[in-house]
Amino acid sequence: MRAWVERRPLAIIFLLYLLAGISYATSAPFLEVSDEVRHYALVEHLASGGGLPIHDLAQHERITAEERAALRPLTYYAQEGSQPPLYYTLMALVVQPFDRSDFATRAMPNPHARLGRADTTNNWNQLVHLPGEDFPWRGVVLAVMVLRFVGVLLGGIAVLSTYGLVLEFGASRPVALVAAGLVAFNPMFGHIIASVNNDTLAAALGALSLYWAARLIRREATWSGALVLGVLLGGAALTKASGLAVAIAAPAFVGISAACRYGVRRALSVTLAIWGMIVVVAGWWYARNALLYGDPTGTQMMAQVAGARERLPSLAELLAEWEGFYMAFWGLFGAVNIPMHPLIYDVLEGMLALAGLGLLLVLVRALRRSDVLLQLRSPSSLIALMAFSAFAIALAALVRWTSLTLASQGRLLFPVIAAIAFLVAVGLSEVARVLARLKPVALPFPLEVVAGLSITPLATLTLLAPWVYIRPSYALPPRIAESELPADLRRTELFFERGIRWIGFRVNTPKQRIHPGDVLDLTLYWQATQPISRNLSAFVRLFGRGEVELFALDTYPGGGMYQTTLWQPGEVIADRYRLRVERSPTATAVSPTTIWLDVGLWDFVDKRFVATFDGAGAPTGRQRYEAASLNVPSVSAPTSRQAVASFKGVEVLSAHLEKGNRSLVLVVDWRVSEDFSEDYTTFVQLFDAQGHKLEPQADGRALAGGFAPRWWRAGDLILGDRYSLPYPAGLPAAFVRFGLYRSDGVRLPVVRSALAFGQDYIELPIP
Repeated sequence: MRAWVERRPLAIIFLLYLLAGISYATSAPFLEVSDEVRHYALVEHLASGGGLPIHDLAQHERITAEERAALRPLTYYAQEGSQPPLYYTLMALVVQPFDRSDFATRAMPNPHARLGRADTTNNWNQLVHLPGEDFPWRGVVLAVMVLRFVGVLLGGIAVLSTYGLVLEFGASRPVALVAAGLVAFNPMFGHIIASVNNDTLAAALGALSLYWAARLIRREATWSGALVLGVLLGGAALTKASGLAVAIAAPAFVGISAACRYGVRRALSVTLAIWGMIVVVAGWWYARNALLYGDPTGTQMMAQVAGARERLPSLAELLAEWEGFYMAFWGLFGAVNIPMHPLIYDVLEGMLALAGLGLLLVLVRALRRSDVLLQLRSPSSLIALMAFSAFAIALAALVRWTSLTLASQGRLLFPVIAAIAFLVAVGLSEVARVLARLKPVALPFPLEVVAGLSITPLATLTLLAPWVYIRPSYALPPRIAESELPADLRRTELFFERGIRWIGFRVNTPKQRIHPGDVLDLTLYWQATQPISRNLSAFVRLFGRGEVELFALDTYPGGGMYQTTLWQPGEVIADRYRLRVERSPTATAVSPTTIWLDVGLWDFVDKRFVATFDGAGAPTGRQRYEAASLNVPSVSAPTSRQAVASFKGVEVLSAHLEKGNRSLVLVVDWRVSEDFSEDYTTFVQLFDAQGHKLEPQADGRALAGGFAPRWWRAGDLILGDRYSLPYPAGLPAAFVRFGLYRSDGVRLPVVRSALAFGQDYIELPIP
């Protein structure tokens, strides 16, 4: 009974981990986890009898070019062909009993996928998805799901091994629970471990190897124990090149421990036994790479296949990639393009900073001991140094890999996640110890309960992340009846030649107003009038004044998830997009401006736009619609200047006439005092000295139609608004009247004016 009580917290952690693993495995669509489609392609290659791959750059370039040009299925393993083969060979045996003949039909690429873009708001999916991927699973989907669940079980080995590693170090059970929790409740670990990825086996063997090495250091380095460790380390090295980090560190410190206890001869024999098994298990693979590529690890060839950098980055450039590296350690889901809330990363970074401080305090405390050299020989010190060395070697190797190709992903450290969790847990426990000494507090609960509470927020985050971040990113768009269309829908009623109707759009952004860097949230409403046999791409363009393109998006509808071949005739698709208008010179140059929306369809394969027609079947060509407005306040905006006149809702900061040879130009600076909801046109009229109206007259919307009053909001500044009208020589004009009128002819009334004015106009003398 006592043993169960002691192990119950670990059992709870493990059960919650399994629950999270199942959730991650069933949340990401088929082969949508980072590089999963390439990892599975190598499994499939081996399962089909293809043998170990030999990379040929010419063949690789040809295949990838075909994949891009003609949307060839992603059945090619690409850079994963350079990975050590143990994981893929074992998984090939696992999938042998399943019917996988539909792999090529299901591995179709999304040509508009935004891979590796943590700022994207659509097209998270690497593949287009077909019906039949949901439970009950069949065919290759079933095979992939089985491999995902195998990965969850392998990750469980890493969780339990981390717990054992910390206990062998000599820390208390609560510290071991925290370390196990740091592995079990890392959201990114849950995401990767529940996928087809060699990190699953690498993390399990890496953690198990560190635990077993710690046992040999703490207890006794027996021959049988050394042979088992050698097999584990050989397996880690044969699973992933980063497994070499543990394979280098563990034998060294087991050997040092044996030397301290039994002498140099025993240490050499134990170390040679370990390395002998490593060479037997994995040596052949590294020898093969040396013969084929001149590089034992094969990373040079792997980098060329993955896409080598044009030049080696500087240290400053690598440090600039820290944010993405760090995010990808804790949670950057999908194709490294679905981030969590920024505050989560900040909190986790604070936790790591505390752990780092704790480790520094441990080091200072150790160095202040008079017997520091003796303490370095203790099992606890050797285990800690082994864990740190494994982490440091893996990090150095990752920095090298990142310098060869764009791969700044912290998840690549998962083969040594046990070492990382061990160090973080020890660091945090030291901080807790120091705080307890500064202000002793009587704890009403056992330390195991306190440890459990300390990792509860991380467990909660890990359990919620699939539902909050992953599933919504891959959700299909709502399909509604035409009677459910919103009342404020902006009708377009365009028809496309392939049987598609664009009913209209709705802007969801409050006040339909954005600034550079903001997101314009809009929903397009589509309808199929007949079955569609081709996957057509939609284009969405936003334009500002002066034909400046503010945003461009090419996508399959549904944000990439609901291609046109899936549309059912009659259903209305509410296709929502969040379009980020970035800060850029072109964006700021056109402010303020109306934003025009241009939407259409095109065929990705044929590279041809789909023709548009109106309701009567007449060709219409491209159409643009006023959707919202963009505003960037001018740095020299006269916000404190006194207005010389005021219409209802808008002030006139200044107004003057510029007289040319054959034209007269009215220049007005406006400051909006109330939100406008309707459109207004500015009128400019000529009068003679007797008050008779003359021809011609100039009417127009603000900024030559570039910033319609319907988008004006309180506080807006419209500067240098010009209206030009012909002014023939000899015209007996004496003054100009200007104002604003609605589409029904109703004018805005003048509220006050220091200039000559009437009820609904301002009057200026002609110079």
